[in-house]
Amino acid sequence: MAWSMTNLVVQLITGILGGHAAAVAAHEHSFGMLGHTITGAVGGALSGLFLQTLAATLVTGNGSLNEPRLIEQLVVQALAGAVAGAIATLLVGFIKHSKSAHK
Repeated sequence: MAWSMTNLVVQLITGILGGHAAAVAAHEHSFGMLGHTITGAVGGALSGLFLQTLAATLVTGNGSLNEPRLIEQLVVQALAGAVAGAIATLLVGFIKHSKSAHK
């Protein structure tokens, strides 16, 4: 699968959504709506830049490459962006919480 700007935008948007979902789930590590948006977007964008071609690479049992259809690409890219945005938001939240706890 070739790199595309459409997949990057999908991962950026779902990264923001994943960041906000992670902030709701771990509200004790919350650090503001703007912060969640920024870290989710950064996480989604970084996954889009580095994992875009790897996330949708499908190999069959005999080792040949299986090209995913458009809907499969969008679902895989959306999941990768959401997970990366959530992980980035949780990491920043845990770091901010641990810094404030040690003061």
